[in-house]
Amino acid sequence: MGRFSRSRFGSSCLAGLTRGIRRHRATNPVHRRDLHSSCFGLNAPRHVTRRNLLLAAAAWPALAWLGVARAQSKGPSGKPVRVGILRAGRASAPQTYPKLFMQTLRELGWVEGRNVVYDRVYAEGDFARLPALAAELVARSPDLVYANNNPAALAVFRKTRTIPIVFSAVLDPIGAGLVQSLARPGGNVTGVANIGPELAAKRMQILREAFPKIQRAGVLMITGGTSARALKAVEQTVGTTVRVIPAAANTAAELDAGFSLLVEQRAEAVLLLQTALFMTERKRVLDLAMKHRVPVMGYRTPFADDGALMAYSELLEEQIRRAAHIADKILRGAKPADIPVEQPTKFELVINLKTAKALGITIPEKLLLRADRVIE
Repeated sequence: MGRFSRSRFGSSCLAGLTRGIRRHRATNPVHRRDLHSSCFGLNAPRHVTRRNLLLAAAAWPALAWLGVARAQSKGPSGKPVRVGILRAGRASAPQTYPKLFMQTLRELGWVEGRNVVYDRVYAEGDFARLPALAAELVARSPDLVYANNNPAALAVFRKTRTIPIVFSAVLDPIGAGLVQSLARPGGNVTGVANIGPELAAKRMQILREAFPKIQRAGVLMITGGTSARALKAVEQTVGTTVRVIPAAANTAAELDAGFSLLVEQRAEAVLLLQTALFMTERKRVLDLAMKHRVPVMGYRTPFADDGALMAYSELLEEQIRRAAHIADKILRGAKPADIPVEQPTKFELVINLKTAKALGITIPEKLLLRADRVIE
């Protein structure tokens, strides 16, 4: 009886598939070989077994659903969606991270020029321009704005409470007032948050492993935000064994004075506290460090890639990909208020031996073995 039931089921599927193919031929005439290849592959045998057809019948609904899903990757009006991108950096700088965001969206079905249009805006390194640029961007009514860090996200948030905003590297989004909680953001903003002051303490621990006899550690920071908490965490980590020397640089113009203070105070190494300014101005930061021959511990991998002695970081690339996935959900109808803020779970230690050699520094073998990547 069971065998008969399966046979009837198979015949029904086969008949349905046959009718579908006949209708397809009537409306889309193609060569028999092309139809065979499109259904079963270019290298498929010329004979088609009942098993082949049954498998094709089973796969048909999934393929149809995929086609519908792709067709629905447009705005409510059927027009391409508009995604704004606001960045504090320069348009002439390498666009590695914005491109990664757009590439991930492309992989999710959002193709520029077909169903998505990007409105890119750059502050050219001048953070004071962000509010005005955010206002102009919001006035063009994008369907979503990608604002990667605190300055950019806050600039847009202060101009709109309705347009969805997605971030990929914001410190303390609750304290910044962007979300009500990580689990339920509750407004028009969500994304991927950085780990806070705890990671600054971890970087200080690694710095001490690299320099077991260090007595004076410089900390370059901005005033306000999460910097005070991060500085306190660093001081608690070293206790009285290491003198922590803070130096503030709230603008690019203050970087020279900040480094000069650390050099005057004979800092043996410099820990950078996390802020968008130092990331944007990292070339200048690292040039000053090399000029004064002071090793630097960075908070993002690009610092080590560009010449810092070390960097311990969340994986920024992974954060950006996750932000793109969140943006995809919103563009398909989800509400930012209901999408939890994500936090990184993967971290990377990078050590630059080229810089170590240039500064005459020997990194302990034990620390080198722990590194995820060593630049030689």
